[in-house]
Order: sequence, then C-alpha cells, then structure tokens
Amino acid sequence: MPLDEAARGRIAPYVSSLTDDVFALSGLPEEVIAVLFAYYSRSRDDLRTNLARLLADQELDVGEAAAARPAFGLATEKARAFHEKWVVGYGHASVAEHAVVHLAIENVSIVASKVIEDLRLGSYTEKSTRYVVFDRNSFVDLPELEGALGQTYRQSAERLFTTYVELMARVMDALKVRVLRPPGASEAAHAAAIRAHACDLLRGLLPAGTRTNLGLTANARALEALLTKMLSHPLAEVRDVATAMHAAARTVTPTLVKYAAKSEYRAALRGDVTDKLRSVYDPGPWDVGATNVVGQPVRLVRHDKDALERIVLALAYEGSEPNVHARGLSEGMRHATARELEDIVRASVQRRGAYDPVPRGFEATTMTFELMLDYGAYRDLQRHRMLLPATQRLTCRLGFETPAELSELELDRVYTDAMVAACDAWEQIEEQRPLEAQYAVPLGFRIRTLWTLNLRELFHVIELRSARQGHASYRRIAQGLFRAAIAVHPWLEGLVRVDLGDYTLSRA
Repeated sequence: MPLDEAARGRIAPYVSSLTDDVFALSGLPEEVIAVLFAYYSRSRDDLRTNLARLLADQELDVGEAAAARPAFGLATEKARAFHEKWVVGYGHASVAEHAVVHLAIENVSIVASKVIEDLRLGSYTEKSTRYVVFDRNSFVDLPELEGALGQTYRQSAERLFTTYVELMARVMDALKVRVLRPPGASEAAHAAAIRAHACDLLRGLLPAGTRTNLGLTANARALEALLTKMLSHPLAEVRDVATAMHAAARTVTPTLVKYAAKSEYRAALRGDVTDKLRSVYDPGPWDVGATNVVGQPVRLVRHDKDALERIVLALAYEGSEPNVHARGLSEGMRHATARELEDIVRASVQRRGAYDPVPRGFEATTMTFELMLDYGAYRDLQRHRMLLPATQRLTCRLGFETPAELSELELDRVYTDAMVAACDAWEQIEEQRPLEAQYAVPLGFRIRTLWTLNLRELFHVIELRSARQGHASYRRIAQGLFRAAIAVHPWLEGLVRVDLGDYTLSRA
C-alpha cells in the first residue's frame, strides 16, 4: 500500500530513498534497525511501511533524537579526504571495517538473494517461505528472455503460483481437521502453526525467480568486496541489484565503497577453469543423468584420519606453559591411547551449556561432504557461512520429491503436475539460456553443493538444524551429516546434541 504524505515525511530522515527497491537506513537506533529487518521474515509489508506504522503508533521514540543530530559537515569532508588518501591511496582497507552499512533490498529474486548472502562477513534476515504466504505473480520479470522464451518463463511461473495459492487454502482446511490444538495453545497460535505447516508443504512450488526481501548489515570493506563480486556476475539481475546497492551504500559511506567495480578477473574465472578442466576430466557413469544417487542426501568426500590428534593438540597448546612447543606436544601424544585422547576431548565439552559452542580447538580438523537437497532447504542452510561451499548451477535434472503429507491429503497430483510442467518449461529455456533458466526451477527441485567445514561448525549445523521445529528437508541433511561424521569418528556420537526423531502430524 502506498504511503501517504504524512507517513513519507515521518520516515524520510531515516531512509536514503522513498521509492527505490534498494535503500540504506541511517539515523535510527541499532535495535530499531534490527527489529525492522526481523519483520522481513514474518511480514508481507515492506520495510518503509513497517517503519511508518511504528512511528505513527509512537512505538519508536526517535523523532527528537533525529532532530537534535548535528550536521557534521566539516567532519564529513575531512573524513572523506582521509579515506581517499589512506584507505584508497595507501591501501589501509582495514579502516573501512569500522563503517557499517544497513541496506534494505526488496523485490529481488531468490536467485539474486543467494548471491548476496554468499558474503561471509555479513548479517542477513530474509523473507520466510514458512511464515509468509506469497501472492500471485510474486516473481521477477526477466527482460533478457525475449519472445517465446520470456513467455514460457512467465506462463510457467504463473502456473506455479496459481497452484500454490489454490492448494494453500485446501491444505490449510485439511490440516485444521487433522492437527489437534495442543492443550493451552490459543486459537491464534494454532492457526499460525497450521499456516506455517501448509507453507512448509507447498514452498517447493515457488520458483527460484520468486520475489523476496532481505536486510543486509555489513562493514564497508566487506560490502565493497560483495559489490565487486556482484558487478562481475553473469546474471543481469545480480549486476542491476549491485548497482542499486552501490548507490544506496554511498549515501552512508560515500568514499569507502566508492571504487567497487566489475573485476575482469572474477568475470572470467569460472570460464577459465572450465576450459582447462575439459582437457583432464573424463565424465563417468556417475555424472549428469545418473539417478541411482538420489536417495543419499549426504555423502562424505574426505576427512582427516588424525582428527582426534589435531583437536587434542589445539586444546593442549592453549593450556600449556610458554616453554612448551607444538612439536614437543605432538611427539608426547604419540604414546597416548585413542581412549586417552577421547577422554581429553570429552573433558573439554563436559560442562557445555545449552547455548555454549564447543571449544575453538575443534576447528583444527575439517570434513568435506557432498549434499543433495531441495533448493528450499539449500536456501535455509546456505546462511551457514563459516564454511567453504561450492555449489552447482540450479537445474531440474536431479528431480524433486513430493511431500508425503500431500499424498495423505490426496493433493499430491495437483502438486506433481505443476512441478512436471515447470520442468518442461525449464528444459525449453535451458537449451538457449542455461543461467537464466534457473529462475524457472521450483524450490522443490534438488541441487548439489560441496561443503568443507571444521568440526566446530559441524556441531553448530547439526545441533541447530536437526531440532524438532525445523523443516523436514534440512533436518534430514543435519541428521545425515551426523551419521556420516560418526561413521568415521565414532567418538563424536556422545558429544553432538542431535535430534534423530522423525516427527509426524498430530491427528484427530
């Protein structure tokens, strides 16, 4: 809903634009910005609407503080001159890490949001497919797909959204009969739970071109690196969004992100590697087209056989005297039994509280897994950034899985027909524009990604994403990571707090 003049006047001091889809926030208390970004996950409204509502309701006491802010004109000019000389001219880029930028990025595709969220040193909150029911035609247009290809894309997206909206009402009605209201739960809470469960069952229909909103907080140095990466990206939408982000960020840090630009090196990197790979890589029967691997969502690719020794060395070194050196510790541990080493590791976590991470010593060893999961689950897990990911292009080649509960509700045929039709549309676009064809792929289709992560991060992913309240798709991945890890490191079994339950609907 468009804002009236009074509302526009109230929010104008705090946003860099009243109309652009990408804009910066400034002048607001940090906790206010945090709650506005949090609304993205739950609210169908845009950030400016939510900000205007909070100001109108006087839930935010920011007016007087904003009016009292000094202009800082001369100080700003001196800061710009300093940054031009020292940060830009002499390369002291670490200074830029002290400047923080908050960007609201609205009406971008899920495809573009995944590129933005690949930045490790950034914080994000994105529109949730669990708590927000999407409207019809909530997908980005692709001007680069002309003629028949563009029409194929639009018709496929329209059919997916039509099926999604129509099934949403039917699934919610069916769940109201099947799912009992827990004792003590309010009608509103029960209705919200029903809606979230319906969204979970149907999110696979949403195409990757679905419009989403996200809030980004990053320091200027990290943001400039992200902008350079995005401006070098092969997809036009990503480059366009980067240009808009660059303009918005410069309203806050005019000098520190000023020189973000396309990198010819980054633009050519993937093609250069692919060209050389063809001379040494001979595809085998396990490659594209193989269907016998679909049932195994997690595969262990490599691990350190001396993981236990690496962790104990890191733990022991921090507690040792200054005259002790690493080689001496390592040699001394050669005489320890595996049981003794395991006891040391167990001692390091025995007092761990519910929210305590395992010690940093667990970062001394890594594991590499290949995951095959639906794109909706990938969208959730991709936010774990303290790892090395390598992800393949999104296609329909790895197939999709129809949620079992839709079959129980006898609504699976409509879902499956829409997914098959979307695959047909994707194939037509893929022949000519394989990168743009990704936008037509529904979230229910699978993608492959290669993860290398240390054991400390592995604990975090397994414990967070196997929790009962999580979506079944990524819970399956977290459980698979646990089982693959203990197969080679059995001493981990009693240390990781994993939930291996398989939860079903409560039935009337």
